[in-house]
Amino acid sequence: MKARSTVDHYFYPGTDVLRNKLGIRDKEELRAAETRIGLFALERLKTRPLALPFAVERLKATHEAIFRDIYEWAGQLRKNTGTMTKGRAGGYAVTYGNSDFVPQELDRIFGSLRRDNYLRGLAPGLFAEKAAWHYAQIDGTHPFRDGNSRTLRQFTADLANQAGYHLDWTTASATEQQRQAIYLARDYAYMRGDLSGLRKIILENLTSLRAATP
Repeated sequence: MKARSTVDHYFYPGTDVLRNKLGIRDKEELRAAETRIGLFALERLKTRPLALPFAVERLKATHEAIFRDIYEWAGQLRKNTGTMTKGRAGGYAVTYGNSDFVPQELDRIFGSLRRDNYLRGLAPGLFAEKAAWHYAQIDGTHPFRDGNSRTLRQFTADLANQAGYHLDWTTASATEQQRQAIYLARDYAYMRGDLSGLRKIILENLTSLRAATP
């Protein structure tokens, strides 16, 4: 069995605070700074969107764009973490696999996305279904040590845009209650294969970018 030190390299020794470029040693202070800087980065992506193909490098570039001013490892897949278990506000826990398997799992998922033609040409309901599946699969891989949710929301919004839709995660995650609903739906999709909740959230916040026929 691997020692717990295999995960602690991301933290300041003896703490549960992630090592960061700002030198912050207080968890709540870091969370506030991360939120503030992350929001600015997401606004920056609106005016300077990424232009990479929808592959693993695009996912990594999205994470890097959001978190590069906070973490040295922004845009890097997690390494040497072993199996990770995270408690949820709903009183349950989610276990993510050993980081050694992250690259091959992402190759599997993005291979499926490629075969699905990046979800282009789909009716809203089917787009929401397939987007929910890919979202849950990527999240279940937990590619990054932290920041997976914000990265995935931006990535799937960009994916929707190239498929002819606007996916408004800003509205969908405006309140803490809404964010918890997304997390629960995502976890159900990953752990139970139940896409219904996440599909519903995506569909309710999806609009077509195609010009209306006169």
